[in-house]
Amino acid sequence: MAFLRNCWYAAGFSHEVGEGLLARTILGEAVLLYRTGAGQPVAMQDRCPHRGVPLSMGRRIGDLVRCAYHGLRIDPQGQCREIPCQERIPAQAKVRTWPVAERHAMVWIWMGAPALADPALVPDVHWFDHPEWAACAGYHRIEANYQLLTDNLLDLSHGSYRHEHTIGNEAVARAPVTTTVEGGTVRVHRDILDCDPPP
Repeated sequence: MAFLRNCWYAAGFSHEVGEGLLARTILGEAVLLYRTGAGQPVAMQDRCPHRGVPLSMGRRIGDLVRCAYHGLRIDPQGQCREIPCQERIPAQAKVRTWPVAERHAMVWIWMGAPALADPALVPDVHWFDHPEWAACAGYHRIEANYQLLTDNLLDLSHGSYRHEHTIGNEAVARAPVTTTVEGGTVRVHRDILDCDPPP
């Protein structure tokens, strides 16, 4: 499956990425997320370079991740730093890492060319950590193709009818929609004024 890689993806909420090891699948890739002792988020391939065991099954030793199978220790840059009972560490004993940025109470990952990972391009979702907004944080596993979820969330016209007992009603359907294009960004906006709340 082809994915857009040269863009930022939300890898998790900031509170989810802690001292423990968090396994995620992002763009079909097994990713391990954790924080260093200094609080810096790390994203690396969730696969030991020796036998392919998920590193998320291991544990942190300082800033290193110790594989649960043979004890190899991998640093935040993805390089193996220790192999028990062995002094020589092969140069290929490493795993892929990805650039990360932390903005708006979320940890973002860049799955494409690292040289293009500009933190200024992280999407503006400032309401997630703005004191005047109430944001919901959570993780929902959905057993469906991601394109169906994207289609559902972008199709605001179904809200009036599918969600008529929670967030939608006829006034939502009648409210005009404005669309603007700014460079490569399309923005769709709808103000729903003087609308009775759902029952």
